[in-house]
Amino acid sequence: MEASSLIPIISLHCRVRAELVDSSGEVEQREFTLVTGKQADFKSGLLDENTPLGRALVGHHAGEVVPYAVGDLREVRILTVASEVGVIPSDAAKKRRAAVQKAAAQSEITNQMIFSTASGSKWGDYDVDVDKLLKDEE
Repeated sequence: MEASSLIPIISLHCRVRAELVDSSGEVEQREFTLVTGKQADFKSGLLDENTPLGRALVGHHAGEVVPYAVGDLREVRILTVASEVGVIPSDAAKKRRAAVQKAAAQSEITNQMIFSTASGSKWGDYDVDVDKLLKDEE
């Protein structure tokens, strides 16, 4: 068996540790698992395989430097690659939807509070029913 066949290649469900290098030479180290779009949640370390970064990394291996001219970045240094089959949380999309719904509900509460304090509003005294809004959120 060739030595090159023993080197893990980045593919779906691989865990990758890499350094993102910007145009000034600043380095940010990131670790993520390459997943499908439905599973993706970058904040949780799950990178969508169809993002520009995901597409740039597929097929490469640890030790490579991949040109990556996106925004202020210029390259990605791949530090480690490991297979992570079977450890991807299947509820990432559900968690993401819940976070979006919570943010939308909080935004609605804020909007109503701003409206209620606005001077010269059409109805004058307007009380925000925060309890009802929070109940609707659940």
